[in-house]
Amino acid sequence: MPPEKPADEQAPHATQPADERPHGVRVINPGDQVRWLALADTALRHAPTEQDVAEMEALAREEQAFIKRRIRRTAEKVKRQSKSKQ
Repeated sequence: MPPEKPADEQAPHATQPADERPHGVRVINPGDQVRWLALADTALRHAPTEQDVAEMEALAREEQAFIKRRIRRTAEKVKRQSKSKQ
């Protein structure tokens, strides 16, 4: 174990005051939670079979597609907003 640094050389404290830091667990969208739990359940099975791998791949691809759709919607909103400001 490395020797402890003197007090004046230790890393600085967190820059965000304790009363401004987020508390608790962030609420997850129930639809997202269902997909993520399905993917996690598949991933955590012991000695996955070819069927397990195929299921996991399908779930991962579905999640990627969902993320891409969300990014596209956001990009379209930004594009429309930037055009309206011109």
